[in-house]
Amino acid sequence: MEGIIGNIFIGLLLGLVISYFLSAADRDKQNDRRQQRLQEQNRRQLQRDQILKELAHRPSQSTLPKTEAVTLLYQFAASKNNFTLKDVEQATRVLQRHYAQTIENELAYKINFPEKELLRFEPKETLQLLTIINEGLHNAITHAQASFVFSIASVEHGKLNLITHDNGIGYDRKETPAHNGINSIQRAVQDLKGDLKLTSNIGNGTIVNVEIPIR
Repeated sequence: MEGIIGNIFIGLLLGLVISYFLSAADRDKQNDRRQQRLQEQNRRQLQRDQILKELAHRPSQSTLPKTEAVTLLYQFAASKNNFTLKDVEQATRVLQRHYAQTIENELAYKINFPEKELLRFEPKETLQLLTIINEGLHNAITHAQASFVFSIASVEHGKLNLITHDNGIGYDRKETPAHNGINSIQRAVQDLKGDLKLTSNIGNGTIVNVEIPIR
């Protein structure tokens, strides 16, 4: 009888020891995850701080409306740690309204983004996406003599496509050197490890198509 009781006691003791170590391991995992989240939040906060620092030292743009638009997109990208494609769509609408209110023309602004896409972006990535969109808009507004400009986003084959399409006068890429707007797009695309496809012909408008791999 004493042997049975002793075995039961030993079994209970072993169970308590195992439970303690399992609980300790679980606590360690939770602490590790908490630490990783904190490090990620700090990393993104540093991005936001850097974005605001860059804004403070940016020179004025070619036009006042563009200077104001760049300020808007920088402030937006520095406003929080996490962004969705819906956030990028809302910021694009803000940029379109800004240009419609500050530049007099008959241009129609159109937009088409996915309804239920759950992509997530860091502050720096959001800044680059909005830079691409803004430069495409400004180029169409100031150079294209277009009647519409279309901002489009789509997700296909593991890539995010950002397209700015206008029906303006177009230009001959062989005879026209890349200007500041195109250079800004190229730098943003490079930072996002994407590809830029620029299509333009005299009389047939311009299409800026950027393909960005989804992480």
